[in-house]
Amino acid sequence: MSVSAWNPNRQRRRSEFKTPPLRLPGQSMEKRISERQDTFMQDSLITVILIVIAGFEWLHWLMLIPPNPLPSTTLAVVAILYTWREKVPFVTRIKKLRFGQDGERVVGELLEPLREKGYRVFHDIPGPAFNIDHVIVGPAGIFAIETKAKTKPMSGSSKMFYDGHTIRLEDGRLLQKPLRQARGQAQWLANLLNDGRKATVTVRPVVVFPEWYVERTGPRSMQDVWVLNPKALGKFLDHEPQALSADAIDAVSHALTQHCRWPVIDGTEE
Repeated sequence: MSVSAWNPNRQRRRSEFKTPPLRLPGQSMEKRISERQDTFMQDSLITVILIVIAGFEWLHWLMLIPPNPLPSTTLAVVAILYTWREKVPFVTRIKKLRFGQDGERVVGELLEPLREKGYRVFHDIPGPAFNIDHVIVGPAGIFAIETKAKTKPMSGSSKMFYDGHTIRLEDGRLLQKPLRQARGQAQWLANLLNDGRKATVTVRPVVVFPEWYVERTGPRSMQDVWVLNPKALGKFLDHEPQALSADAIDAVSHALTQHCRWPVIDGTEE
């Protein structure tokens, strides 16, 4: 059995979310494929290194060159320093990506009950250099949802304030990028859906922060972007007037489905 095989005594990674996401179809198979690919690449790299070492040894023997460990030692030290310098940001980046992935899955599961209210739910809508985490289409309209999984503070409450222009944390930090990102993605989606169509549709940008409490300090009518905990999205939608007919919902959903079936070059951002 390989060292990567499951060990019932090992400590499992604790999720940052109170309700961790459910497993996806084929997730175990995806993990096995990834592990086997990594193992193959590692074994291949070791084989190449051993061939190179053997080649140098044969070269020394054939040419009667005395051993000189200084060049190889220098290269080894440089390689160790380079690898160590790259390892820390690499590990940090992977942890951040996994945290964001868990956040998107948690939000995706919270959106599923909206189907019972007549909404169509789409995930990971590809754009030219980004992706929209979730899109819902239903009676209240079209909503482009950007998930922001943010680590909670070590002390104090996980609370933020939104006045329609700025997201502010309790420690005074301001978050502007999520609003710009959500607006840009919603506008792009509206342009995509309106391309070649007589009837124009609008898309509401939404930013959700799982596990965070969002306090609105300004009038809701002045907030072009919804910023909220994803669990509150259903209540927000219930208070919205009907914007799309059943035929319009079908048409928009068909357009989104067709778009998602087209292969795109991966250039997504966080």
